[in-house]
Amino acid sequence: MISSENYRGFSFYYKDNDIKYKEIFDEILSYDYTTIKVLRNIDDTKVSLISTKHGTFVYKVFAPKSKRSERFFKSFIKGDYYKNLIFETDRVRNEGLTFPNDFYFLAERKIFNYASLFIMLIEYVEGTELIDYPVIPEDIKSEIKSSMQKLHTLKMLSGDPHRGNFIVSESGVRIIDLSGKKCTAERKARDRIAMEKHLNIKNDIKDFGYYAVIYKNKLRRVIKKIKGKS
Repeated sequence: MISSENYRGFSFYYKDNDIKYKEIFDEILSYDYTTIKVLRNIDDTKVSLISTKHGTFVYKVFAPKSKRSERFFKSFIKGDYYKNLIFETDRVRNEGLTFPNDFYFLAERKIFNYASLFIMLIEYVEGTELIDYPVIPEDIKSEIKSSMQKLHTLKMLSGDPHRGNFIVSESGVRIIDLSGKKCTAERKARDRIAMEKHLNIKNDIKDFGYYAVIYKNKLRRVIKKIKGKS
């Protein structure tokens, strides 16, 4: 269950009403933690592996700097992406699917439904990234395909199923960096098409969503070709 409250000036969403996540957030705000490794560092996104009094976690800060006015107005229509992600992750894990990495807390600095700053604490999954495999073994492909089917059945998406987002752990294959977007037939088809492209896992489902994606991709290519000629 995800609890929510206002905490230290943030809209704070955290797992299982567990006070330790508030304590970790306090450590983060006080810089009372150790950075083990910087995983990503670009203008608006910082992702690090950190050590705290409560263990090792992935710590992510996202502070969007572009299209702020557009994001503000879209927040009233499209909702809160990361808030949806933490609730959806909790939901599918409570359904028994531990394939996605866990999402422990989300802190947002908000005006109405618009957040200008996101601070996240995410499960660190130890293991070997799929990108480190020269060839993906067939048993791992089979496990990924089965787990992704279960994920889609529970109405959640990967959104970007490439080799860097899968980790082979002691407990099996895990997926990281999931999507907080609404699960539709078209988005599920995009997941399957991407798995075929990046992981060589054949897409066996050619439903309405699949043909919608194929049609839109063909239409985009035609439009690009026309624009190129003009």
